[in-house]
Amino acid sequence: MNRLEPRSSGIDLADLPEADREAACLLALSKVDGIGAVTVLACHLGPGAESAWRTLVTGRIGHCQALAETLRTRVRDDVVRGARSIDPAAELALCRSSGVRVLVHGRQGYPERLLNDPAPPAILFASGPVPRSVAPAVAIVGTRNATTLGRTFARRLGAELTEAGVRVVSGLALGIDGAAHRGAIDVLAGTRLGAAVEPGPPIGVVASGLDVPYPARHELLHREVAARGVLLSETPLGCRPSAWRFPARNRIIAAMSDAVVVVESRLSGGSMITADQAADRGVPVLAVPGHPSAASAAGTNALLADGARLVRDVDDVLAELGLPLTGEGRRQKRSDALPARQQRLLDVLLGGPMSLGELVEAGGGDLDDVASRLAALEAGGHVLNNGGWFEIDGRSGGSAE
Repeated sequence: MNRLEPRSSGIDLADLPEADREAACLLALSKVDGIGAVTVLACHLGPGAESAWRTLVTGRIGHCQALAETLRTRVRDDVVRGARSIDPAAELALCRSSGVRVLVHGRQGYPERLLNDPAPPAILFASGPVPRSVAPAVAIVGTRNATTLGRTFARRLGAELTEAGVRVVSGLALGIDGAAHRGAIDVLAGTRLGAAVEPGPPIGVVASGLDVPYPARHELLHREVAARGVLLSETPLGCRPSAWRFPARNRIIAAMSDAVVVVESRLSGGSMITADQAADRGVPVLAVPGHPSAASAAGTNALLADGARLVRDVDDVLAELGLPLTGEGRRQKRSDALPARQQRLLDVLLGGPMSLGELVEAGGGDLDDVASRLAALEAGGHVLNNGGWFEIDGRSGGSAE
């Protein structure tokens, strides 16, 4: 979907049905710079979005408590000017002509999971069908700067959960998020066969307008998720994601899920925010362990130390959901077991790419011995040699744990 611009609707807001007026004014409030999701919700649940909007464009912010409590006096003039440049009816018409559904909190079509959330979005934009109940659903999240092994694990987990009928929820970011949804698409596109039940369509929750794919590299993935599942956003069409919208988006990911799996993460970042949001909502948090010295595993290891459930394969997640286990993951790992000395070398490489000299210094053995084991691992498709830097080859399916 290309970025869209509204045209004047030629329709007076007062001529719209009441439900459309509320939706149009919520949409317009959401598009005003300086007004956040909390304020929009307060307007919706308080005086109503239409009343708040009319108060805003006339400049009488002090007459609306929901606006007055959050807008500082020194920015009010800017907010009013921004609001006056927006045509609510035209914005609503743009969504409808683009095939984007506008979902209002408390109205028909709004996701059931979010109705009683402590911080529900007042308005959501959807591309694709939105079921009122999305169970079972699992969020798979993690760092944008993921390792090859982490991306491969996320893609495989996304595929195997989809095959088990579970909907994969994620934010379509680079790294772990995108890999998880690619795994889901692998199943739904038929490039990966073997689902014993109806595959679960993916749920993407993004921080930008649905017509502004972010990151741009994932434009195709956005289209595929919308075509085979649903894309959700509380950001109006035409808007790039402001920094505050990413953590706000993460609360929706947590609220839409039965469990949250963190595959790789540093000690801080968006995926750790999602884990916190899940814990606040009583949603189970699971994590994939990593090497103690790997920065990309510092967050997941900390979550495990704090009581998160351990994830070794898809069956650990299915067990948390109370769903039938596949029994395939661990059997495959046992059958693919490597010689202990090769496995130890892979364990060292979990920390990230290393040179031959660094592997020797890390206690892998003498130079000839390490070189011999690396050659065997490379021949077996377990390790890649990138200009003298060795790293785990995620394409092998992840024989290293």
